[in-house]
Amino acid sequence: MKLQSGEDPGWGWHGGWISAEEVEAMRQRVGRHPALRQEYERQKELSERFAAEAMKAPLAEQANERTQPFVFRVPEGARYLKISIHVAGQGSARIRELRVTHSQRGLPVQLGNANFAQGLACWRADVKEGGRLELQPVPANAAALQPSGVTPASGTDANHSAAQAQMVRIVNTHEEADTVLHYETPIPVREGDHYSVQVTLGLEAPLTIGVYSEVHFSDDQGNPLGDAFLSSPPFNRATPTPWVYFLEAAGADANRFMLEGDVASAERCKQKLLYMLYDIIPGMGIFKETGWHDDDIYGAVHIGRGLAVLSVIYRQIAPSGVFDEEETAMLLAYFRYIAKLMMDTGYYRFDLEEFPDEKGGMRSNWNADRATGLGVYALLFPEERKSEAYLKHALSVVDWQLEHVVDETGAWPENIRYHGAVLHRYFLFFALLKRFKGSDYFRHPKVKSMYRFLIGTAVSPDRIQAGTDGAPVMLTPAVGDANVQEHWFRLLVYAAPFYRETAPKLAGEMMWAWRRGGSPVRDSGAFPYPLAPLWFADPDLPEEAPELRSVQYPGMGYVIFRNPEGPIRFEHYAIYEASSLTYHAHHDEGHFSIWCDQVPLALDSGTGGYYNGDRHWYLSSAAHNVVQFADAPGTWRETPLRSQCEQVLFSAELDRVVSRIPDPTVESYRRHFAFIKAGLEVYVIWDHIRGDAARVWNLHTLSTDAEIGAQHIAARCLGGMRLSAVIAEPRLPWIETDQGALAGNYPLPAQQYFRVHGRSTGDFLIVLHPHRDAEPPVHVEAVPLEHPSPEVRCYKIVHADGAWCAVVVNGAPCSFTLNLDTLALGPMRLPDGQTQPIGGKLDGSLLEMEAETFCILLPQA
Repeated sequence: MKLQSGEDPGWGWHGGWISAEEVEAMRQRVGRHPALRQEYERQKELSERFAAEAMKAPLAEQANERTQPFVFRVPEGARYLKISIHVAGQGSARIRELRVTHSQRGLPVQLGNANFAQGLACWRADVKEGGRLELQPVPANAAALQPSGVTPASGTDANHSAAQAQMVRIVNTHEEADTVLHYETPIPVREGDHYSVQVTLGLEAPLTIGVYSEVHFSDDQGNPLGDAFLSSPPFNRATPTPWVYFLEAAGADANRFMLEGDVASAERCKQKLLYMLYDIIPGMGIFKETGWHDDDIYGAVHIGRGLAVLSVIYRQIAPSGVFDEEETAMLLAYFRYIAKLMMDTGYYRFDLEEFPDEKGGMRSNWNADRATGLGVYALLFPEERKSEAYLKHALSVVDWQLEHVVDETGAWPENIRYHGAVLHRYFLFFALLKRFKGSDYFRHPKVKSMYRFLIGTAVSPDRIQAGTDGAPVMLTPAVGDANVQEHWFRLLVYAAPFYRETAPKLAGEMMWAWRRGGSPVRDSGAFPYPLAPLWFADPDLPEEAPELRSVQYPGMGYVIFRNPEGPIRFEHYAIYEASSLTYHAHHDEGHFSIWCDQVPLALDSGTGGYYNGDRHWYLSSAAHNVVQFADAPGTWRETPLRSQCEQVLFSAELDRVVSRIPDPTVESYRRHFAFIKAGLEVYVIWDHIRGDAARVWNLHTLSTDAEIGAQHIAARCLGGMRLSAVIAEPRLPWIETDQGALAGNYPLPAQQYFRVHGRSTGDFLIVLHPHRDAEPPVHVEAVPLEHPSPEVRCYKIVHADGAWCAVVVNGAPCSFTLNLDTLALGPMRLPDGQTQPIGGKLDGSLLEMEAETFCILLPQA
């Protein structure tokens, strides 16, 4: 393909909906920009790879497997489990792999020969009359599609290598046949914890019963735990290749036809397109009938995304002439059926303003993607009888969501993942609306704010995420169902050209963030449309640095701390969660994540697979930097899903937030989180608790090891950094260590996990100090008071270079006046930006503090 400017393209595009001049402009950009040229070459390689696969197997057999999860809780007294896989009833099935996840920690359990690479070693086959079992090589093109993710094996897990993998094929000729694969190696487990068994399997047709897993438990000595065993529901559906497996490759085929006139690519694209539409229809039917199942790629959110992309792909290859009349009629009938079902409230309840969770109702990202998919279909198939009605409906949904869901800061109030997902699907709809109808939604104030929100929440550049040779890269925060490496900054380079004339400052800021976010152009993630970077991205646009400071996003519940003003030792970024939202059900109120000197120190665990069982970890309070309380029987309770942000203050020397966390286990609980910048660069966290209950303070650090003393934890983090936790309260706590899974593509698959146990009454007051490995941590000492009180305390925090501050705590339910002259600390002042302390007053040397407040004081000199 000739891509240099001024050369004869050798192919004249006549597509109607995109002009020949625009296609030539795409060709020129691809030839001119290395990133776009590399992306197009990647797409061509993808297209060729799938073409080679099509020579080996029909489309329905190229990824004809599913991973069936079974999540369960280990009963009391159990120390080991054994697993059996039953293939029950007449028919045949393939078993390719077994995985086990310790769901309570989100970590994979290492298994020997779980993929039959060594035949039936570690396994015992129970084959009765009417059954037959044989080992077969795994086809080179085999791929088990897991759209919502499964727990990844570690990089050293040779047992899950595909190089020598085999699969077991079982054929039962009798209806009563039950052929069983027993995994004979006992697997150690923790009683009371959740685990997940995941079986990768394939069925050409349903059996008379199905495939199910059974787990049996034993005690320390290996004796069976009575008759205790658990069984999964049977899996009993045919497993042809799901439609989404081909989506990106079909888009790559379509791009090759559009840019090069390659009719063979258009023909391959046609085959995929007809297959995908055919596969979607029964899947949607199952989804409507059952209400929910693990193949969520047939739900309204994903079909909405797919409907938009498939509509674009069809219009790309329609001019090729590869469709005959019968195929065209079939394709249009498929599209009509899908569009009609998307308007069926039995399939998706788009008619309800409120819904129990994020999988229904008018406010959901599901509804956004469903509606914009219909809108794109209506715009690209204007000749269809119901197109006008579908477009009107799509616009009504988007208008309502922009008014009632997107808040004034531009946040889609779920989390960053779904903010990006909605904006992604809005974008294509808005781009086509402007093209075909002249409606410019990019000018809408809230749409502009949605792009500004991506920039304003950005994590400072991370040098660990970039790898040993890469430049530090900005990330998006992982709070709730989100991970830091999801490449949402690609949306900025797609949309920036739409603001080149109307909002040049915003366009410049978008380009600035895109370049520092790794300059991603590929449309990655779920349900991509490969045309996006080639059609929309313009990497040559100028940039303009935004002003990034500490900021609160109250609708989303984010409070972000930065230190752009000097003098500073390190660049800091911290994000605190105080939200009234419950979407996605993470028990993370009061959680914080911290970066320092471009190194992640304490992180939100992020999110893993939705159905493989590790959500027990990612949703749990144990996976977050929060305080947990125990109930009367001694069980650690999950923290509330909502909290109330009561106070926020930002200044050059001090940022702080106070949130009320309404945990029913105690009378009252407030978390005070302060970032002291003034010469110290430390975080002070005071958890003020009223009520009698056992309590534990969770801290996760991305560290390789730690030194633990009576009153401190010194975690050795990556990049030559440490995070030291100096525990002022309680005295002599019990400190546990563990580890838990961490999403986000970091070099450590798990974070260290510390649990600081407090008394059944009393507070936590802990100072977190990020510092270089060779530097000492700050020193924290109690300052004696003239009139001692258990509710009123004062601490002095001293940096190794001599900088210091004082923290005064009034935990009493009444006001308190402290004469600062009695502290023998010398003249003190409030941090810059505070005329009076929050909840009190400073009059000369008299500090008047209201009930249940704390104050930071700095030396005057």
